Amino acid sequence: MRQRNSRNPLSSSTFLYTILALLAISILTWLFITNDKKEYYTKTDYLLGTYVTVRVNSDKTSPVLLANAAFKEIKRIDEKYGSTRGIVETLNSSRGNWVEIDQETAFLLKSALEVSKNTGGAFDPTLYPIIKLWGFDDIESEKHVPSRNDIEEALAKVGYKNIEISPEGDRVRLLNGAQIDLSGIAKGYAVDMAILKIKSIDEKATGFIDAGGDIGIIGPKFGSRPWVIGIRHPRSENGDKVIDYVYMYDGSIATSGDYERFFEVDDVRYHHIFDPSTGFPANNGVISSTVIHKSAMLADAYATAAFVLGDSPGVTFFPRYGALAFLVRDDLSIFKNKGFEVYLSK
Repeated sequence: MRQRNSRNPLSSSTFLYTILALLAISILTWLFITNDKKEYYTKTDYLLGTYVTVRVNSDKTSPVLLANAAFKEIKRIDEKYGSTRGIVETLNSSRGNWVEIDQETAFLLKSALEVSKNTGGAFDPTLYPIIKLWGFDDIESEKHVPSRNDIEEALAKVGYKNIEISPEGDRVRLLNGAQIDLSGIAKGYAVDMAILKIKSIDEKATGFIDAGGDIGIIGPKFGSRPWVIGIRHPRSENGDKVIDYVYMYDGSIATSGDYERFFEVDDVRYHHIFDPSTGFPANNGVISSTVIHKSAMLADAYATAAFVLGDSPGVTFFPRYGALAFLVRDDLSIFKNKGFEVYLSK
């Protein structure tokens, strides 16, 4: 009598198909997980005289925690270096006397003076008397065109060489009635410090910080892709048009334009970016300047200088200081430093 084979050939096939199916599901699940790009957490607040946005993602910790840490640092710097409070207010009311400063303030002032020296004074942190005279010191201040006599009187107090730092770097005084405004460098510095704060919590965090056009990259998008940043068309009525795009994995970018703060008299636009040599809004045919630098602080300062200098000979020497400029002229033609084109393609 032939014995019945207890093994069902169909059951073997079913078992094999089951294994293959489970393996396929496992592979698909693994692919899904490895390609699961978590959404970025975004937070916006009004600081540094502008809207600041932090967009961050982390596999290690809560992105909410990282954003809150960044904003805490930005608020600290805003309170310390705002034009009407903190050390700036103390210095501006010091009447030429020595004022004790900490290492952070010494670093910020020395950085501002270095950019001033490198740009022949096109960036000048002592422009506050001119800024106030024109009414750009506060959003509520009345904007007007001052008399030439008033401008000359204010200019007598302007000049970055009026900032004297002691050899030890622990004291500073302002000479010849000078007053400072650090908004042209402190905003970028706040971005740098906020990124450092995030990186101290999670070195591999990614995202960016945008402080009113001063943008610092925390890390590549999803760890491998560039952030696409539009350079605003300076004559876009609603600010919704872009004149070009840059692609950035790291570093910082800052833009200054005559469209940010201005008023018009008899069809003439008077904006907030002043030429320290004249006391008038810079007028050399440039309406927008964008600078890329590894530091947001220096991108911020050099963008202001670029607007004042223009392109000829202007910003041609910027690469010497690690800065690359992109200028939009009043006829909407473009000038850019050699090397900037690297950021115009993925």
